[in-house]
Amino acid sequence: MKKGKTKLTRHDAERLFEGLPQGQARVSSRPDNPFEPGMFDEVERVDDETKLWKDNLIALPMAIELPAGYESVSRMRESMVRAWRVKWVREDKNEVVTEFPEGWVAVRPASGPTELRDPFGVVRAVYGWANDAELRILPRYLVESQANSLSGLGSLLVRDRGNGQILERSSIWSAQTGTNHPDWTRLSEWLKSRYPHYLDPLRYWEDCEKNILN
Repeated sequence: MKKGKTKLTRHDAERLFEGLPQGQARVSSRPDNPFEPGMFDEVERVDDETKLWKDNLIALPMAIELPAGYESVSRMRESMVRAWRVKWVREDKNEVVTEFPEGWVAVRPASGPTELRDPFGVVRAVYGWANDAELRILPRYLVESQANSLSGLGSLLVRDRGNGQILERSSIWSAQTGTNHPDWTRLSEWLKSRYPHYLDPLRYWEDCEKNILN
């Protein structure tokens, strides 16, 4: 997968075009005008998604890291269909080819996991490239660790990943990090009191809430 596009093998590409009608080839001394009148008057729709090449096809791992409240991968996939409006196109041995709404891309940084980004560039999920990789869907609100490079101590903050805004901070800098930080419980309770379902990665995002209601 390069520059946000799904990496498909030649075999995958050939399968995408199976069943399309084969036109008669002809040789011309000069190329045809691709915009000649009437070419857009009638467009034949192909409903079989596997027969179309689309830029918004993204290959995801078969496995999904299940958040609290989701008892199975199939249940998680059903929720993703409602919240993200995705379509499951084809399953291979270690991955599933998925059609996303316009603007979603998968980006592989120079280091670290592949990032699944929405049309606004927000990272909505991450996953590795190993055969046993899992898709980890990220929530909108979470408690993050913040390190001070000078003192070596750490703090905590609550961030809205939808807009990058910091909603709350810890008042203590400590050598303990993560869930061991003295303010972890306080900030977690603060977040839970305002967003009871914050651990559900398919809640509170504007597109998810809109799609679930419609």
